[in-house]
Amino acid sequence: MNGFSLPSVPSGSGWRGDRDREREYVPMTTRDGRSPSIYKSLALRYLPSALILAVGILIGANHPLYLSVYSRRSITPTSLLPPKLPPAPPPILSTSLQAALPAPEEPIPNIVHYVYGLASDPQPDFPYFAYLAMRSALVSLRPEEVWFHCIHEPRGYWWDRVRDWEGWTDEHGLRKGMVRVLKARDVQWIGKDRKPVVHFAHKADIIRLEVLRDYGGIYLDIDTFVLDSFESHSLLRQDVVLGMEAHGLTFLRGTGGDDEMQPKGLCNAVIIARQNAEFLNRWLASYDGFREDKWTEHSVEMPWTLAQMYPTLLTVLSERAFFWPLWTDDHIYAVYETTEYDFEKSGQLAYHAWESKARPYLSALDPSTIHTIDTSFTRMARKFVGPDEERRWRAAVASKVEGSTNDQTGLGVGDEESQWEETAGAGAGAGANAAGGVLESGRRRITYWGRERT
Repeated sequence: MNGFSLPSVPSGSGWRGDRDREREYVPMTTRDGRSPSIYKSLALRYLPSALILAVGILIGANHPLYLSVYSRRSITPTSLLPPKLPPAPPPILSTSLQAALPAPEEPIPNIVHYVYGLASDPQPDFPYFAYLAMRSALVSLRPEEVWFHCIHEPRGYWWDRVRDWEGWTDEHGLRKGMVRVLKARDVQWIGKDRKPVVHFAHKADIIRLEVLRDYGGIYLDIDTFVLDSFESHSLLRQDVVLGMEAHGLTFLRGTGGDDEMQPKGLCNAVIIARQNAEFLNRWLASYDGFREDKWTEHSVEMPWTLAQMYPTLLTVLSERAFFWPLWTDDHIYAVYETTEYDFEKSGQLAYHAWESKARPYLSALDPSTIHTIDTSFTRMARKFVGPDEERRWRAAVASKVEGSTNDQTGLGVGDEESQWEETAGAGAGAGANAAGGVLESGRRRITYWGRERT
């Protein structure tokens, strides 16, 4: 047969179809004898960790653990506060023309509102920092009254001091600034669809708006320290006043993209509002879309959305007015562990102390430690300490300790001051916590109003 012929295949060998040869096939190996699958397994094992490390280094290079509190805003006082009103000019209009002018609206009532004690669980004694915050409002705002809206009234030494504090006296000798305790309603639902409201924080958000709508005034969170008069800055002449809350810095929102006019929202920890203000009604109406699982949607983001939709219904202040420094770790560190931030030079009207983030620092304060701990916060808060506060507090703690001892021994109880001198000695060093105190006398240690006794 002419043509080409295929070469013969040696006996015992075969191509891919030969099962015997397939059984004898050995995969290729690297020069050092290891299979490529080993490299693959090593890559799968270590690559995720390497990627996480690289991302961490990248983020850390852009956002160190601690940033100066002034890295975002300079120390210069904020210029976005309403100016103080100048003296009234002499009248230049005729009496008849003046009579034709519309009468100016009455200012917002100088009544301070707090909402507290809504949780059903047993609560600890009213803390010292909350007492100081309320006292800051009394000193700085000189309110006509303080209305304390609660379901469960607080207890403890500092609450007794709130109930019995001295107020202030006007030019006519009238005592003002006294506290009225009012029963708050227990909010169960909200909106046209009667959406359930479960968490006490959401209930407090709703109650503050309803109270201001019905009565007008100034709402403050219990951890808000008022540093300057609102009236002197003409805030009580507005319809509604809210302050911006800035964003926290993240990897995607660095210092370069930090726009003061694009805040996280308008925080509801400080609200100044006229009775039945339209903005409050629209804000409450927005709760038709309330969602229990959205923490700041209606308390912070929604008022900013409404402010952009209805800008003539309210006055918006800079983030520096009430809510600076922020709740971020670097700002908490600057305020509570250093003396870096100067509240006096800041020009701000109030400071929201971010109690949920700063609780370890705030709970450590008492009339003694507020003088021994030197931080930006304690320097600011000291000016609101009441006269002779530490001596009176120590006497009360000693009286309670002595009373507890006498319950066991049957001894009588003397007056507070003599008991303090006998128990711990005048001026003796004694620490205390916000809920009550710790007294040490010789070898005896009693934690008061706690449960520890030795």
